[in-house]
Amino acid sequence: MTTATRALTREQVDAFERDGCLVGLPAFSEVEAAEWARAVRALCDTGIPEHPAPWNQKAHLLLPVLDEIVRDPRLTDRVADILGPDLLALSADLFVKPPRSSGRITWHQDVNYLDLEPFDMLTAWVALTPATPDNGGMQYGRGGHRGRLEHVEHPDETNILSRGQELAVEVADEDILEVTLRPGEVSFHHALTPHASGPNTTDGYRIGFAIRYASTSVAQQGGPTISARL
Repeated sequence: MTTATRALTREQVDAFERDGCLVGLPAFSEVEAAEWARAVRALCDTGIPEHPAPWNQKAHLLLPVLDEIVRDPRLTDRVADILGPDLLALSADLFVKPPRSSGRITWHQDVNYLDLEPFDMLTAWVALTPATPDNGGMQYGRGGHRGRLEHVEHPDETNILSRGQELAVEVADEDILEVTLRPGEVSFHHALTPHASGPNTTDGYRIGFAIRYASTSVAQQGGPTISARL
């Protein structure tokens, strides 16, 4: 990780390295966030019947405004202060919780199914609407990024994670950070940081856009190999 900073202070970089997360970063205006939320809501209302895969995954390929967020220097400059200047965007997914919905995300580490190393990766979670404990905002397990933890799979209809993956160990209450974000604010979490979120118990939408960035030093460690004939 780089030690030179541009958009983040030295104290913020140190806090991320200590806690595995950094919250409440003002990146975008509330007006911008409201416009992006309307575009996402329109997609939710109309859907994409011809699209074969869940459209919330890699949603920046469907909505140009989301692709612009992925590349926006107000975001990438901050990420570069932690990961270095050469970045890859591994994924960019929408997490939409409608009013009074039961969808939740169990405690997990992002690296569990990625098969990527080294772990120089972080997720930038952009709030397009308010994100609070009541509407299913993020929870972080501070300090849990210091090692890989065992996971189990318990899929159920309320779990937004496709395989129902969750930590096989409990996150201590004193380590849990409840995150509240205003529209346009961003939180960062390391790829090893345990995180979770609860259901939306309010009458409004909770919309977040999660972009997973990686240093270009990160490489795939498994999977099929491809050989070419010359």
